[in-house]
Amino acid sequence: MTINHIYNIVIDIMNKLENIDFISLDKRKYNQQQLNEAYKILDNFKDELIREDIKRRHK
Repeated sequence: MTINHIYNIVIDIMNKLENIDFISLDKRKYNQQQLNEAYKILDNFKDELIREDIKRRHK
């Protein structure tokens, strides 16, 4: 896993979170979708970090 890969994941998450309007109730469904996508990316990233740690320990 490279620093560039991690940077791209963080930027993707930040973009999802930046577009959420917590004040507007009109876009509530869209905002919830964006928040769920950000959590999914974070969850996948966490799993990726765990796999990298396991690989590192087995070397």
